[in-house]
Amino acid sequence: MKEIALITDSNSRLARVLKENLKEVFADKIVVNNYFLKEFSDDFIIDEEIVLVMIKERAFEIRKHIKPNSKVTVIKRTIETREMPKIFSIPEGTDVLVVNDNKETTYEIMSLFYELGINHLNLIPYYEDIDYKSTYIAITPGESNNVPSHIKNIVDVGDRKIDVSTFIKLMSYIDIKDEDKKFLHSNLIKYSEKLVNSDVGISERYKELFLRNEELDTVINLSENGIIFTYYDGKITICNEKMKDILGINRNIIGESIDSVFNDKLNFLLNKNDFKDEVIEFNKRFINVNKHTICSFGLESGVYYHFQEITYIRQLEQNLSKKIREKGHIARYNFKDIITKSKSMNETIKLSQKISTSDLTVLILGESGTGKELFAQSIHNNSLRSKQPFIAVNCAAMPENLLESELFGYESGAFTGALKDGKQGLFEQANNGTIFLDEIGDMPLYLQTKLLRVLQERQVTRIGANKVIDINIRVIAATNKNLLQLVEEDKFRGDLYYRLNVLPLNIPPLRKRKEDIVDLLIHFINREIEIEDSAKYALVNYDWPGNVRELQNLASYLELMCENVICVGDLPYYFQHDTVNKNFEEEKIFLENKHNFNVVVEVLKEINFFNNLNQNIGRNNIVKILNKKNIDISENDVRKILLDCSKIDLIISGKGRKGSVISEKGIKFLEEFNK
Repeated sequence: MKEIALITDSNSRLARVLKENLKEVFADKIVVNNYFLKEFSDDFIIDEEIVLVMIKERAFEIRKHIKPNSKVTVIKRTIETREMPKIFSIPEGTDVLVVNDNKETTYEIMSLFYELGINHLNLIPYYEDIDYKSTYIAITPGESNNVPSHIKNIVDVGDRKIDVSTFIKLMSYIDIKDEDKKFLHSNLIKYSEKLVNSDVGISERYKELFLRNEELDTVINLSENGIIFTYYDGKITICNEKMKDILGINRNIIGESIDSVFNDKLNFLLNKNDFKDEVIEFNKRFINVNKHTICSFGLESGVYYHFQEITYIRQLEQNLSKKIREKGHIARYNFKDIITKSKSMNETIKLSQKISTSDLTVLILGESGTGKELFAQSIHNNSLRSKQPFIAVNCAAMPENLLESELFGYESGAFTGALKDGKQGLFEQANNGTIFLDEIGDMPLYLQTKLLRVLQERQVTRIGANKVIDINIRVIAATNKNLLQLVEEDKFRGDLYYRLNVLPLNIPPLRKRKEDIVDLLIHFINREIEIEDSAKYALVNYDWPGNVRELQNLASYLELMCENVICVGDLPYYFQHDTVNKNFEEEKIFLENKHNFNVVVEVLKEINFFNNLNQNIGRNNIVKILNKKNIDISENDVRKILLDCSKIDLIISGKGRKGSVISEKGIKFLEEFNK
């Protein structure tokens, strides 16, 4: 195992630190022997072939103590990378005292600083017999105890470590085994990552700093806010693209003086102390400006300016409020969420899509439960305002006094119980977005007057305030009432009606889109389930006074009551009553469109006759009996009649030769038409 001699003046902390550095790289592959120059006798000889000394002068002093073939290496030392920012953060031109344990090492570390590119400071070597009262910053490599007591700003870069170049030289002297080379090189790489190498490392550090500056430049230019930073002398060191856009500048202004860039309208900012959130008007824009002076070690090192357009601030506020608003204040639905195969409904969707491209006021008409808010949200999400707030207000659900304060907001102290800081109204919250006024027909007349002003002027006035607030909103109103009739009855303002009725949209009721009923029910149940034909018939022929909302309620009921199949008997009682006790006009029309209605009645009569005898009758026997009555009919005709009668629940068809059984509804049907 190779032995190395490490010579220091005495058994000091330095000797221990250097030995630890050597062990960190070489581990147990070498033996490090410490020698202290002050303990050498005149005839003392060092046996080791590799000898390490601290400075060149020591190399000459130990010549008589080493063998002729010994390789003497002067240790180069450097500092850790993490210590560099501390030094570079000191303002340029500052007087800095460099303190070490003696004059030689002080000059050595000053020389190192210059090698590392630390040339922006006025470095002053420390001597014990000189007064440094005018200097208040010191740099030291672990010798803080030697710094004059009046200096409080001390940058301690820690004990210097053996430079990588010294290790490379040592490795060339040592006969390293092949199996150890990878291990030692790996250790050296890990060790070097912590250091600034005075020979080649500075270029790597420069490269790293360059890359970091590139990353910083990218991040700064992604900002929606203008950023500009000047050095202490007013020279611009950082300016992003947004700031150049706000200033109306296309050229590169890095290195220019700030007072030459800020025109006459902005130069007043240079003479002001630091400030926050000051609003100015510049180039027809309202700008929120912040100024902050940057200091290092008590000295001004630069000034930071931050420009933010007011319109962008508003957008941020609206986007944030959109995310945190409660249900009903978020547009969740789009046209793709509307389930339909109805011609009338598809035409309504197409019209709505055209309406969504406009910014005009919309009036949605339709019965309760038809999905007016679904269309309102879809129009908003398909518009240019889709990324802005959607505020939904039910004008019938709030007391009159509360509705006014919610819509228009109020100032501090406007009424008893008002919030201390006042409150922003829903019209303000909807700024740049859409406000949906549901059940507009129930809005009180005095509020209709205030709403008319909003539609005409796009301005609101809070309760208890004198100033008006400009807003940019789209209004979508909805009602299930006949507004024209309310106008005639003086219950709704005519001028407001015509302001609202710019783009009218009528939503068809569920009974007018019966082809959607079964599909919607399955969608709302949201699981695999079968619906028998008799149940489908009952669903389709129900009037649905509550429209889609009633269908949703039915889905919740059936999801609980049924497992895999929905029969007509599973439906609520009012479906049963409605299905059996009616005049059967729709059933008659259905059968007349497909068959000779009188023949259908004859077929049902024969089935009923045999059922009363506790017997079933098949198609072949029905044909024989009807032919004897001079009714010309084939077995295929009978099969089609039975199939259609089964679809509308007049009979229950048996499998195979069991024949058909007339239902209770079929008996009622015969009573109606066999007269």
